[in-house]
Amino acid sequence: MARAFALGSLLVTAGCAGVFQHARPSQLMQWSATTRVDGPVQVGSAERDITPAVGGWLAGFDLARASTAVGSPLKVRAMVIASGSRRIAIVGVDLLGVMREDVDWIKRGLPGFANGDVFVCASHTHAGPDLIGLWGYYFLSSGRDRDYLVQLRAAVAAAVAEAAANAAPARFRTGEALLPTTGLIKNANRAGVFDRRLVVLHAEAVDGGRPLGTLLHLACHPEVLPRRNTVLSADFVGPLCDAWRARGHGQAVFANGALGAMISPAVQPRDATGEAAFGAAACEVAERALATATPLPIDAIEVRRRDVYLPLVSAGFRLGRLTTALQRELFDGEARSTVGYLRLGAFEAVALPGEAEPAFAERIRAELQRPNLLILGLCDDEVGYLMRDQEARDPEFAYERSVSPCRTAGERVRSAITGRP
Repeated sequence: MARAFALGSLLVTAGCAGVFQHARPSQLMQWSATTRVDGPVQVGSAERDITPAVGGWLAGFDLARASTAVGSPLKVRAMVIASGSRRIAIVGVDLLGVMREDVDWIKRGLPGFANGDVFVCASHTHAGPDLIGLWGYYFLSSGRDRDYLVQLRAAVAAAVAEAAANAAPARFRTGEALLPTTGLIKNANRAGVFDRRLVVLHAEAVDGGRPLGTLLHLACHPEVLPRRNTVLSADFVGPLCDAWRARGHGQAVFANGALGAMISPAVQPRDATGEAAFGAAACEVAERALATATPLPIDAIEVRRRDVYLPLVSAGFRLGRLTTALQRELFDGEARSTVGYLRLGAFEAVALPGEAEPAFAERIRAELQRPNLLILGLCDDEVGYLMRDQEARDPEFAYERSVSPCRTAGERVRSAITGRP
């Protein structure tokens, strides 16, 4: 028994510290591109169905949750913003998360787009397929379906291509409105602490004013459906985007924000009726945001990107990689992830590769002196929870700390974004 334990320990150490790894590059990948805009930009949007076959493993909550039915379709929704030969894509997917390696492979299927100019934002629904690999039939068995990943790549490519083909000269408006303090969203760790802003970035045709696409942004786990659920669903994101279209505002693209630790729905009942209620209530707030939205001139499009490396030391992640359930590349023991920055005129957003805790997001805004900075959470990767050092050390956040590559993951991501130690 002792020999078996010792052998197991050796395998864990070897599998995570030296075997099946790459050497870390001597220089971080950094990329920046700014395009000056003369005249209106072109905007288009589209969506595609990405609902998997019934019977696969669902991501999040518990192991061995095989889907038994389709409650609502899962979608990929895309908005393309173009000026001359420069094209930006903001893509929302109804998934718990997509890993960096898979996102890069998906982006390679988008001709005419630079990798850094595509932002793939997962909604974080817990009623979609497991693309991370940690929620299979038993502990440390993979729930990934490679055929589904191929389906997802094709759907993203089709949605982005249609959005680009449909693009027309556009003008933007942007606005925000506040979610109610109670009854819709709650923080299970710190009562009342969540980002109440719902932000709308709306494009309409210069000729005739028809809607060309809208980015809808709020920060909340799509977890109306409870952990015992086995129905495939976009959760509240589907009803929200459908309600937006039904009200005559065109295609919506949903992006989540600082939802970490632990921002979740407060609506009842926790079923399809609750999903619809949340979607309708959020749509009402979005309507208020649009009604007070102001014009957003686009004088420039700017994108910045930077790689960030995160030590993979959490026990679950180390064991997951050892058993190949978690199929992440390592570079001298660290997982490679990415952060990003997007500016459209005066509209600014940062892309974070996981689930930002609200105080963590506020620290980024404060350090950058951008109080209205949008946080694109779960963008281009899913590395788990991102917290300030004080939360990462706090016993109250023990669960969140365990679902993160390392205790310093948040601070490393923050430093990569702000340039501050």
